[in-house]
Amino acid sequence: MIGTEDFASQLLPVVIGYDIATYSFARIFHEAAGLRSLVVSDAPRGPINDSRILDVHLVPHGTFDDDAQFLRVLHEVAADHPAQQLILLVNADEHVEFVANHRDELKERYFLPYAPAAAVRTANSKQAMADLLGGLGLSVPMRTAVDLSDPEGWSERLTEVTFPVVVKPENGSELAENWNQGLRKVSVARTRDDAMALFMRWHDNNIRTRLIVQELIPGDDTTQWVVNGYVDRAGRITACGSGRVLLGLHQPEYLGNAGIILLERRDDLIADAKRIVQAVGLRGFFSLDVKIDPRDGSARWLDLNPRIGRGHYYLKVGGVDLASAMLADLRGLESTYQTNTREGIFCIIPAFLANRRYVRDAELLRRARRTRLRRRPINPLAYSADRSVRRTIYRLGNGFNQWRRMRRWYPRPTDSGF
Repeated sequence: MIGTEDFASQLLPVVIGYDIATYSFARIFHEAAGLRSLVVSDAPRGPINDSRILDVHLVPHGTFDDDAQFLRVLHEVAADHPAQQLILLVNADEHVEFVANHRDELKERYFLPYAPAAAVRTANSKQAMADLLGGLGLSVPMRTAVDLSDPEGWSERLTEVTFPVVVKPENGSELAENWNQGLRKVSVARTRDDAMALFMRWHDNNIRTRLIVQELIPGDDTTQWVVNGYVDRAGRITACGSGRVLLGLHQPEYLGNAGIILLERRDDLIADAKRIVQAVGLRGFFSLDVKIDPRDGSARWLDLNPRIGRGHYYLKVGGVDLASAMLADLRGLESTYQTNTREGIFCIIPAFLANRRYVRDAELLRRARRTRLRRRPINPLAYSADRSVRRTIYRLGNGFNQWRRMRRWYPRPTDSGF
């Protein structure tokens, strides 16, 4: 545990959201220092309901879509807890940008483990990151930029890539505001005609954002790796670890997120991730996605997120305590560097899905099975200090629903992961 009981009693983590990442945030701070979080949410959802380690403050739907309302709620929370040091914890691209843009208005009462606005803009820009990664000598998929407001330029832009391709918003923070018009985090276009039809549909729905169209790197989910960590206010990376995805989530709203992760440390990926994070100038939590190209074994860097990531609890499974790293930073202490040293399996979908159907690499499947026999897979929702009949029923029901979604959206693995 970091710090004394007196120190911990002065802290209040304020977590924005309602999903499993929100609950995982609350759990790591409860485990690290016994802290009870305040979750500010616009919906009462299963992961945060009936919990002993957090309180829920409900706000009207749409509060987080308006900066003025968002600020008002945070100021009200601060006024309700005048004697405590508040820690603001968010995990959505648009919310990280909100924190960066309103840092001066929030920093008096909230500790903000996030980067300055310029670094956040760089991290959230697919094009800026591609340029930065290239400058570091790291590999990224072939890509081009498409402006949905300029239909006459689409065809020429598409000559710069080979198909199939994946299409993403150039700035991840624009996804939420265009979701109802059909924009998705990741879309696949097998042919040039498919891409043109996709652009036209979005254009007809009045979406005018910029897109990144990039080469679809082959390989199923098991070729993907995640790297997460923490950078303190002095720019020191005090925690960084990695894991190998065994199976991802495939329902459209969560495509690209990991569902099951095998804790494996790849020091080369961790070293390159540190270079990336320091080049961008990040502070606080970060997460990166990288895919190992089966054609030549090279690492193709996909995304840098200036936030903790949906599946961040996998690092706790591997022995990395991101909450303790942040709490040391809050106190101005130089903490000992952490990386994953324990084996384990993290899962937010049923662990039995990491079977021979989805894990087609025989040696990887053997390693996963050995790990599972030595140590039970860990779902962050299954917390012994927060056990209740209602939470158990929710967790089991959620697991069943995740199994059904996998059967619907990804019944068999593909050579592309889509």
